[in-house]
Amino acid sequence: MKDVNAHICPTCGGILSVNIERQMYECPFCGVTFDYDYFREESVLGIAARALENNEFYSADRAYNFMLEKEPDNFEALRGKALIAMNIPKIDDIRSLDLFSKINYESAYKEIDRGIESSGPKEREYFTVMKDIVDAGHEYVDEKSGLEPERNERKRILKRLNEYVEERNTVGIYSPAGGRLKKSVIRTIFCYLICLLIVFLGYKLATRNPYSKAEDLSQYEKALTQDSSDQSSHLYNPYGTSPNLNDITDWYINYEKYEEALEREEQRKINYDNWEKNHQNSAAYLIWPLGFTTVIFALIVFAIFMWGRVLDTEIAKIQVEADEQEEKIRNREDRMAELKDRIDQGYKRLCIMNPKESPKT
Repeated sequence: MKDVNAHICPTCGGILSVNIERQMYECPFCGVTFDYDYFREESVLGIAARALENNEFYSADRAYNFMLEKEPDNFEALRGKALIAMNIPKIDDIRSLDLFSKINYESAYKEIDRGIESSGPKEREYFTVMKDIVDAGHEYVDEKSGLEPERNERKRILKRLNEYVEERNTVGIYSPAGGRLKKSVIRTIFCYLICLLIVFLGYKLATRNPYSKAEDLSQYEKALTQDSSDQSSHLYNPYGTSPNLNDITDWYINYEKYEEALEREEQRKINYDNWEKNHQNSAAYLIWPLGFTTVIFALIVFAIFMWGRVLDTEIAKIQVEADEQEEKIRNREDRMAELKDRIDQGYKRLCIMNPKESPKT
């Protein structure tokens, strides 16, 4: 794109300067003067507009600077300088929210304030609205930058909340606030009965009479019966064969074992009776382990209950934190929506104040 060059004196070739008070160009070398109309204003603004449209900001800036030397209150030049400061070729781009994270606010505010100070009342309102849009965009960027950390904080709080809830729910006999108390009571009673059953079975096993099992005499009695019948057939049959000495020996051995077994059984019965006499009140001692178990179980249930209450309190606090964080995020998102609407409304006002600009959807 063709740049706007400084005006050259046709007499001596020097660079002309602008005399704002006399409204003319002067040559500082030969003193020749030229009216403003000598150099057409439309061509300068046209060059600047085409350069700006093609994103040739340097060329457009030179053209607008040249125009502002001639007319410091020229609206198109002031407007163009503001667009260049925001690095956008057209006013439509001011609606893009991504623009406000890249804009140089110092330069933008400088050119917009220049437009407010240098332009007339009607144009001043235009630049005032433009500045309000930039303010809204600046605030939108700030709000957006704080949104992600708040969302991460909410995730951290919810994670901690779930950990506490899972820890509380690991104990089935505890009923959380607002939970089903009936179900919790049934579970507690069931666990208590299981504990009593285990204690009772352990007590029965520990207090079982060690002499309650009788010795089996049937094997000896059967052997003696068979041997005696065999021996009698041999001993008292005068016409029979001679008795077998091995059979007689086996019979006597079985008989001796049988006698020993009878003695052991008699002694077992005596020991059994003696043990029963010495432990007649042993059933009364069942109360102690059952009572001890009941107390221990009650203490455990109480500890679990208090632990659950502590967890409930902590969960309630964390839930409040989560709700507050959710409220912050919601307020920030609402504020961002308001700022976006403020930008859109400001853009429409700019289009109304400058007929060359038409709002686009």
